[in-house]
Amino acid sequence: MGPAIPYLSVSAAATIAGALHRRRAAEITKPLPLLVLAAHSLRGTRRRNGIDNALLAGALALSAAGDRAMLLEEFTDEPSDKDRRLQIGASLFAGAQLCLTGIMWRRGARPRPAGVLLRTAILAESATVMALRRPRLLPVLGGYGNTLALMSSTAGASHRPQPRLRNGGWLFLASDLTIINRRHLIRDERLAAMAEAWVLASYFAAQWLLVTSLSEPDG
Repeated sequence: MGPAIPYLSVSAAATIAGALHRRRAAEITKPLPLLVLAAHSLRGTRRRNGIDNALLAGALALSAAGDRAMLLEEFTDEPSDKDRRLQIGASLFAGAQLCLTGIMWRRGARPRPAGVLLRTAILAESATVMALRRPRLLPVLGGYGNTLALMSSTAGASHRPQPRLRNGGWLFLASDLTIINRRHLIRDERLAAMAEAWVLASYFAAQWLLVTSLSEPDG
């Protein structure tokens, strides 16, 4: 059996747990999708370049650590602790985005300026929300947004496999854009739960599309 069904199953469980705001269930289920992806990527280690292997492992490890930081931020009530966890999570995911970008760059992808500008302009909405609500976090989160825009635009410019990489890059951007809006603009509990379900579902879909695509040997 391939990884698709296990990945879909554990991603659905993690999405439901997060949307229902069940801490214990989220702690158990959220790490599982990336574990499935890590196991999948290990099978192709010998068919990939060593540097690509290191970058892919870095992307998965940093994403997993970022997931943990964001989970702790979600279930923390103290504002200073929430800010610290959010900054840690953003920094870890920035590293993951750079690892993914590095693999695509090594395979010949070069982001187009128009693609970077478009994605940066879209992320400016969440940057504006942060500037109004949590301005002291903007330097770290703004830096992360730049790495995300770079990764997404590089994915869009990659030669293969398409449209999987392009879609993965856009979904990652859409997921992160929704995080800021859900936490600072949505007050209705049902809408917040629906937004969190979208955040998690689009994030797990993005990871699947990006990691499985980049797990394939170049050429």
